[in-house]
Amino acid sequence: MKIPILLITHDRPYLLPIVLDRIIKHTDWEKFHLWVLDNNSSSSTKKIIQAYKEKYSLINIYESAVNQIALIQNKIITKLKSDIYIKLDDDILVSKNWTDGFVGVLNRFGDTMSFGSVIIPINGFGWLPFIEIMGFKDEFISKFPLEKLAQDCMNVPVWNNEKVVEYIWNKTLDIDASTKQFIEKQDSKFQDLLCHHRYSIGAIIFTHDIWVKMGGWKVSDSIYRRINTKKNIEKVIKKIAAVLKKENLNRTNEIFDLLLNLKKSALGVEEQAIYDFSIENGLKIPVTTQSIVFHFSFGPTDEYISKKIFLNIK
Repeated sequence: MKIPILLITHDRPYLLPIVLDRIIKHTDWEKFHLWVLDNNSSSSTKKIIQAYKEKYSLINIYESAVNQIALIQNKIITKLKSDIYIKLDDDILVSKNWTDGFVGVLNRFGDTMSFGSVIIPINGFGWLPFIEIMGFKDEFISKFPLEKLAQDCMNVPVWNNEKVVEYIWNKTLDIDASTKQFIEKQDSKFQDLLCHHRYSIGAIIFTHDIWVKMGGWKVSDSIYRRINTKKNIEKVIKKIAAVLKKENLNRTNEIFDLLLNLKKSALGVEEQAIYDFSIENGLKIPVTTQSIVFHFSFGPTDEYISKKIFLNIK
């Protein structure tokens, strides 16, 4: 069976076309199929998704009426029931042979892992092996003597230091050339590394079995209550619309979505939950240097990087 790639998108219309172009170009569609998970996205993002769907029949779309990353994943996984899934966020840029590392790490670790990943330069774990393999470590120490060469989910330079993120991106703006160099530097001798801290899950591979065992991706406890409240409100709004002889009251619905906080996903809940699940069950989190993908930015550096390097990415 083909492995589904679950691409979750909400509101990055400036990045989504680049992300999609690269996935479409660098993926073997005999082995994979693509699901774009429209997580209650903006109208501009919806237009982009539909345009790509019309051009590329390989794209499947799955929509959610609320912006909740864990919830939309649980729904599509329940629908697909595939053995394996690759999950990507809409700020992950891939290149040639990107899937090799994901499939490879799963094949090597099997049911001893909760999920696996590949090297990601802008990532709390991947940034350090990346600068070491690429030979940037000494220069980095010289430029940023106060920064610790540490690995962690967020307490690392690539999370909170915009200059560090800019430095790494300026080294890798030509993604295809950087990928080629990264692989060649290893001389075909890739490593499987183990992450011992919470891992940013923007680009991972996992199995249906693990998803079942952890009870699905963790959804914030208050989400279902808010969704039920929304459904009850919608019933009232429909009755009011009928009395007013209007087809709908979309603006009123949107106001209640904002008031119920259904426009903003609860970030990090599912990430912490699968890390806790890994620890409790003695499961590994392997990250292989067999492949590399590129995360645009995360945390407080996103706006700065958007202004500084976005237009220079090749």
